[in-house]
Amino acid sequence: MTTISREELSTLVDHEKGLVSRRIYADPEIYRLELEHVFARCWLYLGHESQLPGPGDYINVFMGEQPVFVVRNRQNRINAFFNGCPQCGSSVCRADAGNTASFRCIYHDRAYDLDGQVSAAPGLPPVAQVASYKGLIFGTFDSDAPSLDDYLGDMRWGLDLLLEQGDMVAVPGVVRWQMDANWKFAADNAIGDMYHGNITHRSAKLAGHGAGRGIDINTPEGRRAALQGLGRPGFTVVTEYGHGFNADYLRDDFDPDAPAAYWRKDPEVQKRMGPLRNRVARANENVFPNLFVNSGSRELMLRNPLGPAKMEIWKTTLVDRNAPPEAVRAQLGNSNRHFGPAGMFEMDDGENWDQSTDGTRGVVARRSDLNYTMGLGYGVIVDDELGPPRVEVAYNEHAQLWMYRCWAEFMAAPSWRHLREHHSRPLPGMVI
Repeated sequence: MTTISREELSTLVDHEKGLVSRRIYADPEIYRLELEHVFARCWLYLGHESQLPGPGDYINVFMGEQPVFVVRNRQNRINAFFNGCPQCGSSVCRADAGNTASFRCIYHDRAYDLDGQVSAAPGLPPVAQVASYKGLIFGTFDSDAPSLDDYLGDMRWGLDLLLEQGDMVAVPGVVRWQMDANWKFAADNAIGDMYHGNITHRSAKLAGHGAGRGIDINTPEGRRAALQGLGRPGFTVVTEYGHGFNADYLRDDFDPDAPAAYWRKDPEVQKRMGPLRNRVARANENVFPNLFVNSGSRELMLRNPLGPAKMEIWKTTLVDRNAPPEAVRAQLGNSNRHFGPAGMFEMDDGENWDQSTDGTRGVVARRSDLNYTMGLGYGVIVDDELGPPRVEVAYNEHAQLWMYRCWAEFMAAPSWRHLREHHSRPLPGMVI
């Protein structure tokens, strides 16, 4: 097994030149280190509290490649445990979700209660920390990790673009599918690639998906309107620990009477959002390392790694518990057409990520780094009372390069203590 030093890991991303080594997507040793330094260290998304409404309710999930399950105990506390018997390693939770009084190992018939305990034997190993942010449940294996609030930091402002739209709950069922791609290409796309849409998704837009109400795509003017958007105004947010997003502003032809726009007329929602968020049409966000959040379609997509060149995506759709029925129907129809194994955009993106991953495998190809220089040196961090530190441009590669910069810091850091002291921070006036 090849050993990669911390010094070498720190050279794989050159944020000053905007270069990223192709090795980070295909090298098995780098992937092994990712599981240790990223997925065993970061706060990872587990599920939504509405999926666990009562005591004994559970969901079966993964943290990186580690199977875990999340359960609400009799005191209404949410716990998470390794899904493996301490005696033999066999799974104790085999269904995707359900309700139970205990978790049983079928090998030796040991039954663990909702707190992971069993009589006269070791209990289930717990996930070190479990916490929630406005219904989103996260866990980390690292007891030295900062609190969830500290880890998310200014990213909470971005998450609220979705979470403050109403009383959000998860639609029953999680859609799962696999792609032959490295998980970082999906995260790269989620955090900041606003400029691929007019090219990658051209056919979907010409077919009418996302064209908007009142646009006739059978006319030249309608087709131009459907494809409009390159360079339209918005902003880019980067935060501590590698999170970030791009957001674009509402267009002049925005229809406030569209069913899915009902929440924009609620004075309480508008008050919670504030002036800047009220201008946002939608944001593509990535909570580092691997949670994609789309505030427009109200979807959460977790990209779990299954190796350097494979990932499994878990999609959860959120709806407002108090939304008008016609708004829920419109949202779910749009969500299913947009993302998911049959989603028009998802198929386009998946093909790109597959080919991008293939492009990192060749020995000669790895001598040439990937280039992330769009806007490099022109992004000035603005920090004011309207929102978090941001660059007042939506189309750039600032967020992608920031994510890789932070990825390299996680990979090279020996501990959370070191990360706290030495991680990158977006400071006012900083140029990226």
